[in-house]
Amino acid sequence: MEPDERRRGGGPRRAPVSRQGRGRPAPRRTVPGRAGAPRPRDASRRPPRPDRPATPPPRLPYEDDESGYRDASRQAPPPRPGRRNRRDARAELPIEPPRDVRDGRDGREIRDGRGACQARPGRGGGGLGPRLYFGAAAVLGLFVLLGLGVVVVLRGGGGAESPAMSNARIGKPAGNGLSPDFYSSSPSTSAYAGIASRGTDAKPLTIEEAFPASATTLSVPDGDVEVKLRAKRLDADCAAAVWGATVGDVLGKGGCTQAVRGIYSDTERGYGLAVAVFNLAGSADADRFVATLEETLGAGSVRPLEAPAPLDVFGRGFGMSRGLAMGHFAVVTWAERLDGKGDEKDETLLSLLIEGGKAPAVLGRAARTSD
Repeated sequence: MEPDERRRGGGPRRAPVSRQGRGRPAPRRTVPGRAGAPRPRDASRRPPRPDRPATPPPRLPYEDDESGYRDASRQAPPPRPGRRNRRDARAELPIEPPRDVRDGRDGREIRDGRGACQARPGRGGGGLGPRLYFGAAAVLGLFVLLGLGVVVVLRGGGGAESPAMSNARIGKPAGNGLSPDFYSSSPSTSAYAGIASRGTDAKPLTIEEAFPASATTLSVPDGDVEVKLRAKRLDADCAAAVWGATVGDVLGKGGCTQAVRGIYSDTERGYGLAVAVFNLAGSADADRFVATLEETLGAGSVRPLEAPAPLDVFGRGFGMSRGLAMGHFAVVTWAERLDGKGDEKDETLLSLLIEGGKAPAVLGRAARTSD
């Protein structure tokens, strides 16, 4: 094989000798593309320097990521050398988000477009706090309720009495008195719905309305007993018509403003009958009053109106009593024998209780409101 062929086939080569100086190798010349020639530098394959971050991909203006990076093309110019920019000095201060932002429901901080921490809506930050908002709402609701209460007090109406009309100032009732041996009560019914409240039946009672001429004599059906009205009285202080602290307290809270009493007797047959009508604020107050008379039997009751003999002994013999709530009125009747005899099986006593409970004033008002 010829020497040229060995060199062309990749055999050993000798460094060329420079012509100017024997023994020194001439500078090596390289041809791009040939074997052994160094490759040109490629900027895209150059590893980044450790002190300079890699160029991030292009971003839209004002687009931020989690690290707070911002497009350099939109950044403010750097400060002049030797001078400190006041705005940059504030930016270097550490930003401590509020506690309620750091401890949010999702455990992440909220940042705005400039990388600053923002409070969650309704959980802190600027403006009033939730406690102040709820407190203001509570105060506003209280004023609304007070306004409605004033309207109800001024207008009354409906079937309910206002607290101002339910409470009435009455005197102190007597501490002791007479009581019947037997008592029963009944609450008001729908037949008296038209007079269930004094707000819709505000006209005061009169003595003539309570005891008209037609009610001066009461007869027992199918009997010989006929009682006649011997005395009548109207009191503006209901405490004068009862005894017992509990009974007087119930009347005061029930707004009692009038008590009308009358007493009947049959001197030939020896029977007596006492009737009392109380004007209260509402049907609930009347129900409570007639029920209290049963609960406090022996510790409080209605006081029969005083009258001359033979009614001066009324209440000292066997007596039966009955309380009826009729709208906002309470009608209490008390019948007994004047000789002190009798028992609960006496049909005449029962009949007198029924006839005395037919109060003309109350029945007339209920009939007029039902038309």
